[in-house]
Amino acid sequence: MNKSWFNKDKLLLILLFVSVITVSLVGLYYLKLLTSNALTNIFQAINAVLVPFVIAFFLSFIIGPMSTWLHTKLRINHSLAIAISILTGIIFILLIIGVALYFIVTQLSAILNNLLALIDNVSIETVISDFINTISTYFAQSDIADLIAEMTQNGASVEKILILLGSVIVALSGFASSVVSVIMIFVLTPVFMYYLIKEKALIFTTISKVAPKSIRHHVVELGKKSDIVIRNYFKGQGIMMLIIFSYFAITLGVLSFFIPDFAFYYALVFALLMGLFNFIPYLGAWLGLSAPIVFLLTKHLELQQTTGGDIYVIGIIIVLVIHLIEQALEGSIIQPNVLGKQVHIHPLAILSALIFFGGVFGLVGVLLAVPLAGTIKAVLEYFGGLTPRVEPKKKKSKQKIESNESTQ
Repeated sequence: MNKSWFNKDKLLLILLFVSVITVSLVGLYYLKLLTSNALTNIFQAINAVLVPFVIAFFLSFIIGPMSTWLHTKLRINHSLAIAISILTGIIFILLIIGVALYFIVTQLSAILNNLLALIDNVSIETVISDFINTISTYFAQSDIADLIAEMTQNGASVEKILILLGSVIVALSGFASSVVSVIMIFVLTPVFMYYLIKEKALIFTTISKVAPKSIRHHVVELGKKSDIVIRNYFKGQGIMMLIIFSYFAITLGVLSFFIPDFAFYYALVFALLMGLFNFIPYLGAWLGLSAPIVFLLTKHLELQQTTGGDIYVIGIIIVLVIHLIEQALEGSIIQPNVLGKQVHIHPLAILSALIFFGGVFGLVGVLLAVPLAGTIKAVLEYFGGLTPRVEPKKKKSKQKIESNESTQ
């Protein structure tokens, strides 16, 4: 064992380091206790600005090429081309959200109706009617004073009722603030996106000038490397979405010819959803798979009481097999060749990024976890590749010796 690790100076240095960290953590803990409300408000304000900026920053890599194409190929004014591109992107996102919500609502209502149909409808209607008649009779025979007296006898009081109303008001105010924050994100994101696309070079040049001159070139290089990583990621994701959409459009389209009430239109919609959901790492593929499975399960429940509907169970099994084949092809062939080594990140790092950025930014963090992790990886690789600068001391000493010899 090396005894140099246990000399007095190193032990004092380690003790000093541990003491500073411990005192800092304790100080941060008590600072949080003393200023919890103020810090919460500050972090909420930062989050309200940071979330739309991060969304706009990453969406600018998708919308930017479209505006450049409109400006160069169609000779449209640059500002107008950016506005048209942003508007097109917003319409496309709203269209996808509308299709997804429509599918979810219609399929859930169909499943609920089929489940209720499996139970005796007469008994359910009898229970519901008896429950409604009991409540209406109770309120018809009791006035407000009797109700308050009965509530007081059962342990309720005016103070408890006021506390309950206060908690309800607080919950409603929290819901209202959440709605306002979502509206602000939808409003600020296009504005940030417009200026990031139009004046991105000026913005990041100004940011780099804030850094000291000794590290300014490092900031510029990190910006270039991060730009390459993010561009390659979104370009690769776009190609992968197109490949996955084509794969499922062909396979589900062929399957639609053999399953009743499974139109080719549904196959295209499911393929589109599965391609778009693939943007979410690991989870997105299974979320997209739930769309055709829920549809086939609904059809199976509808025909279970009449003709059996076993064909839909077979369809569910075939869809699962098709999905597993796609996952194998994506992991072994498509993803390594499309995304390349520049955005290759270990799966454990991706899962950690999903958890961390999802906890910080919510759903936005989950969607942008991989490009953020890729940016951090590019930063670490850049600093890891730097070599320390060695000053030419020997040359100076040789020059001094030569000068001394010349004087002699």
